[in-house]
Amino acid sequence: MRAVSIYTATSIKGRWERDGYIGYTLEYYPPGKNMPEVRKHIEAVEHMNANRAEMEALIRAFSRMREKCELSIYTDSEYLFNGFAGREDVARWIKSGWITTRGQPVKNKDKWMELIKGKQGHLCSFYMKQPNKYTGELIEEMERKEEHEQKQSE
Repeated sequence: MRAVSIYTATSIKGRWERDGYIGYTLEYYPPGKNMPEVRKHIEAVEHMNANRAEMEALIRAFSRMREKCELSIYTDSEYLFNGFAGREDVARWIKSGWITTRGQPVKNKDKWMELIKGKQGHLCSFYMKQPNKYTGELIEEMERKEEHEQKQSE
């Protein structure tokens, strides 16, 4: 099973929906090679808050997988991390019929369902706020894109 590291990031911060960017980097070692292959993707998204944007970045990264892999997923999103690792919220929500401990419907159920489908068959490990060069590169590039857009609209 091929080992792939996924690093996700978004330019969107906070609970309020806005337009922005999501990004992910895939890092893997091709058979017989000592140097990793790195694939970086940044895409514009509309009307998302930070949680949905992070989820969407991982959904799109999952869509790039052509075979079942051992995935190491690096995120700065506590929401995403706690969904599958940390507190393992998703497992609890499934058992409760997608109702929170406060008796409310789970937010972003549609995205959680897409993530569940995307990770099927992969062996996934989640890591929270681990220092790495890829997340910083993604954020810097997204900030440059937003600054460029701002200058264009002035």
